[in-house]
Amino acid sequence: MRPPTLAGDELRHRTWDVVVVGAGPAGATAAAHLGRAGHRVLLLDRHGFPRDKVCGDGLIADTLGALERLTALPAVRARARTLARTSIYSASRHRIEIDGDFLTLRRRDLDAIVAHRAVEQGAVMATGTVADVQPDAAGVTIRLTGTEPLQVRARYAVLATGADTSLGRKAGLATAPTPSAVAARCYVRSAFEIDRLMISYDRDIVPGYAWIFPLPDGEYNVGCGVFYRNGIKGDVNLRKMFEQFVAGFPEARELMARATDMTPLRGAPLRCGLKGLDAPSAARVVAIGETVGTTFPFTGEGIGKAMETGELAAVTLRDALADDDPRRLEQFAWTAKRILEPKYAGYRAAERWLSRPWVTDLLARRAQRSHFLRDALSGILNETIDPRTVFSLGGLARWLVS
Repeated sequence: MRPPTLAGDELRHRTWDVVVVGAGPAGATAAAHLGRAGHRVLLLDRHGFPRDKVCGDGLIADTLGALERLTALPAVRARARTLARTSIYSASRHRIEIDGDFLTLRRRDLDAIVAHRAVEQGAVMATGTVADVQPDAAGVTIRLTGTEPLQVRARYAVLATGADTSLGRKAGLATAPTPSAVAARCYVRSAFEIDRLMISYDRDIVPGYAWIFPLPDGEYNVGCGVFYRNGIKGDVNLRKMFEQFVAGFPEARELMARATDMTPLRGAPLRCGLKGLDAPSAARVVAIGETVGTTFPFTGEGIGKAMETGELAAVTLRDALADDDPRRLEQFAWTAKRILEPKYAGYRAAERWLSRPWVTDLLARRAQRSHFLRDALSGILNETIDPRTVFSLGGLARWLVS
């Protein structure tokens, strides 16, 4: 599915209510909700679709909810693989089973579906590399590079540029450029069959983590990542970590032994913990998604929360457009922090706890016998339980006796 796009020459003669830079899940979600409200929205991406994105490709409860509100969930389910279980492995490979509704789909396909939905809702999509986003008292000028550089004018702009914060800093959003984590993945086609999501905190790679996610058509997303807060500083040798995982973890080793095809390992930085929302705001410009750090600590999942910031930005921009008052944008960071920050606090606690191998082993052994723990871990993935219910001193006391 390739979303229709508009040629560059047709852009310069239009006036836009909002230009969204970045057509990933966050940007396309914002564009879709604004287009549905009747606003003139331009959705820009520097790559033509379909295009690739380094990601784990797992879709959990918050993503499914955002897709449903976008009325894009049926199209995603039709292309995705449905899985009913996640297996989490401790440092010593004790296994915790968590039931739920999980989907997997390559980001190449997910992003195209969501961007296509934005176009169906009234947004206009175009391909172009944005060099500069400059707000002023009357609006925003977006400058695109190319063989024939052009400028686009809008009342407001949304930056959804992922881990790249350079445009935000140029626009006056003082967002720190340093990522908070790094991850890498490859795609493997194998005759070995796995029917669940697998997440490992194996002793060989702690304080990193690794995953195996089954995809449609016999493919698997296999990768690993590490959060810099877990005692890791400077360069991280993800290739070595990946090789240790696939050589030592039994299912990964068997998957690779029976592989018929494998793509190169590709890495990407991650921005976690909503730290970008602490940056000073710029008049008429709002940043969303991973640009403001929507990736979760502990799991590395970021699609759902990125889409939720797109929804919140669309609500804020509708108010600003209706009142012709750019000060309305100041509400976005406050609202996003009020709604989302408590969830990130819990995930940060989980990340700190699970960076200790003995904790993962103790947790896994107890969960094998404790309905409370299994239900709580399921609730964490399905966003019905705060992670601090488990990952706190009070939680520790409870699951030791439950």
